[in-house]
Amino acid sequence: MDDTTNLIDALEPGHASGTNGHSETSPRRYTNGSANGNGKHAHVEHQRRPTSGTPAGSNGTAGERRALALFCFEPPSGPVGWQVAHTAAALARRGNDVHLFTRHAYPAPTDAGVHVHAVGEGDASGLLAQVNEFTSRATNAFLQQFPHGNHAVTLMGYEWSAAPALSLLRGISNARTVLSLHSLERQRSDMSSELSRLIEEIELTGLREAGSLWLHDGATAEVAKYWVPECAGRIIQARAPFPAHQFNGVSDPGAVKARFQVGPVDPTIVFVGDFSDQYGPDLLVKAMPAVLKNRPQARLVLVGFGDLFWPLKVYARYLLLEHAVRLPGNVEGQELNELVQAADVVVVPSRQSTPWWPILAGWAAGRPVVATHEAAPGLLEHDKDSILMYPSPTSVVWGIERVLFDPEHATKIAAAGRAKLDERFGWNAVAQQVEELLQAQPRA
Repeated sequence: MDDTTNLIDALEPGHASGTNGHSETSPRRYTNGSANGNGKHAHVEHQRRPTSGTPAGSNGTAGERRALALFCFEPPSGPVGWQVAHTAAALARRGNDVHLFTRHAYPAPTDAGVHVHAVGEGDASGLLAQVNEFTSRATNAFLQQFPHGNHAVTLMGYEWSAAPALSLLRGISNARTVLSLHSLERQRSDMSSELSRLIEEIELTGLREAGSLWLHDGATAEVAKYWVPECAGRIIQARAPFPAHQFNGVSDPGAVKARFQVGPVDPTIVFVGDFSDQYGPDLLVKAMPAVLKNRPQARLVLVGFGDLFWPLKVYARYLLLEHAVRLPGNVEGQELNELVQAADVVVVPSRQSTPWWPILAGWAAGRPVVATHEAAPGLLEHDKDSILMYPSPTSVVWGIERVLFDPEHATKIAAAGRAKLDERFGWNAVAQQVEELLQAQPRA
């Protein structure tokens, strides 16, 4: 865990945000400050020095730190607020000066380098009136923080409700602007109400004016290009971080194992993938007799479906492995995530390159990963974040025993895998994309 824990732990993803929809990246499916009544803003500020070895957040000049102003109308408990909090913390970890202008006092990290400006909710009634009041308070707070307008600050707004603030400050500060959108009003409603039409006007203005559009869904990009064709060249498809938070929270792995008729302390080997030659589940079944010689309580859980489903059942019966092999078929969603958390080792015995989800899920759950060299070229490092083997039963046996007989090393590679996940597929990757986007955008 890093020092942004206090910022993100209190935020629960997946709740309705009130004005926007949000969808988390899904695992591959295998089918079978308080408001002030006087209009002033509360200012909560937390700072952190750049982590050693991370980019300094400069625009190319050594020692020069980039400043970003993030505007978010949404509450911290909603999915958009949850994303904003993670992105702000990741940008700060990379050495950027991040100023977050919101209505609510976001839970702030102890030492993370995020400056939270909570401007309060005010007394306005009605959604548009509340957005107008937020625009006024947030822009005033921004101008108090950057009074001379000569700071190289990039403005980033989340959803249509932040677009008016970007529009107003863009003209004053001559700053780069980025508008982040998960959806457009035409996707959320039938456009029959006056409110929807007014929201759409704000959105269309944002699409026309923003220097860059950071869109989180392909369908949203298509709708945007249809209604504002000239924005096509400014659209960037946002990277979706791997949902590592979905692989935390199993307090009793034994209870999860019991769902698959596995004992609480039985070494559990988990495979997730298509039952095909490419994914190599047959190699695991053929390896089990040798694994059981030294680990008679070992159990193999094969999750998936495909052409090899019945041949695998035949293999298990022929090799007298029915007591040790589980073929539960369709397992998905949280049940699958919990199975990965309960595993003692996640094995990816692919004969060719296959989707990385089982590897990333294993890392997210803090489980050691054993995979073939062919499974994920360029991702895995032998004896550092995984154990690499060859697609043969003998090599599979060696890879599994390398983990089961050396728990200390298994813990070490699992931790390294989690660190790589956070670096390449977590919020750090999102922050890196934001930085790349800002570097590529000319100043207004």
